[in-house]
Amino acid sequence: MTFRLFRFAALALCAGLIFTICTGCAPAASASSGAPASSVAAESTAPEPTTIPLPDPLPEPLQPTEEELAALTDAIEAGFRADWDRPGRYLTARLDSVRVIPPEEWEDLELPLADGNTHLEGKSWMDCIADPGGCLLIAQTTTEYTPEALVGVPQYSDGVMTHVYLAVNGDEGWTIADQWGNYKGSELPEPSPDPAQEELGLTRNQWLMLQNQTRALALSGVFRDLNAPLNDLTAEEWANYLYARSESWSGLTGEGRTETPVGSIFRADFTDRISGENPTPAALENAEEPLPAPCAAYEEIKALLNADPNAIVYERTGDTVTATLTLPLESGTVAMEYTFGLVPDDPAPFSRTYLQSARRA
Repeated sequence: MTFRLFRFAALALCAGLIFTICTGCAPAASASSGAPASSVAAESTAPEPTTIPLPDPLPEPLQPTEEELAALTDAIEAGFRADWDRPGRYLTARLDSVRVIPPEEWEDLELPLADGNTHLEGKSWMDCIADPGGCLLIAQTTTEYTPEALVGVPQYSDGVMTHVYLAVNGDEGWTIADQWGNYKGSELPEPSPDPAQEELGLTRNQWLMLQNQTRALALSGVFRDLNAPLNDLTAEEWANYLYARSESWSGLTGEGRTETPVGSIFRADFTDRISGENPTPAALENAEEPLPAPCAAYEEIKALLNADPNAIVYERTGDTVTATLTLPLESGTVAMEYTFGLVPDDPAPFSRTYLQSARRA
């Protein structure tokens, strides 16, 4: 059995996980950065570890109580949350299970459990299980990226991943002292298509992107004819659109700008390009990037969209999809038709939709 293995310390430095690096067998200050702790590595450049023979007899592990295991599970999940809770990044992000690994399964892990560890002051995991006492835990996570996240070509693939943890019971109770990630590269099963997606003949990514784009157009209050959106939208409308689109695309920074570079949003939502330079809208060619801001009717539009799942209906004709929006605003009913083109999976890295035109119905 061969796994792709990444030492926790290397991940913390190179991929930016949020976990606890330890000294002795007790946790020290936590280190953090930005890459997903939940992701499955697409390719590993780390060397395969040498399996160290386990001691005979094996140290007797401690068994956490049900309440203690629940607390350890919460601590493990908390390590993923900073990444998982980022808006518009994951369709699925969950901790599936955590269990204690019995000693008879330790050898099957093919991990150097008896090897001295500089992050544990030279002690091995087996040493820590013997003193101060602890156990091994195995956790499984499942993640699936949104189409928007795929635009940025994430460093890690999504899917199913297992993690092995050293938990110790020291002076402060049970804590996570160290971690190994076993990257198996398991892919998620293909989900059943949405009936509307199936009726339109769209891929899952096209269907999800289409709904997010149409909702953003509605929330931005773009209720007029657009023959060439990149040329026709004003700077204020771009600010409104970027604010609305951030809801489904990584959110806003502390400074109020989009987490995702605006050029990536412009290219994905308004062109069929899969490479080359990002487009610059005509209204922004000689102006600073607009600060995202909600349109005047944002909250009213949002409430109407959330209350009526049929406010937007879709129809496909050939290689285009028309989204018809009807909103009974206080200022009067708005009816819009947005026409989207389709980008297929091949030769693009993934399929999506993009706005071609809009007209007042």
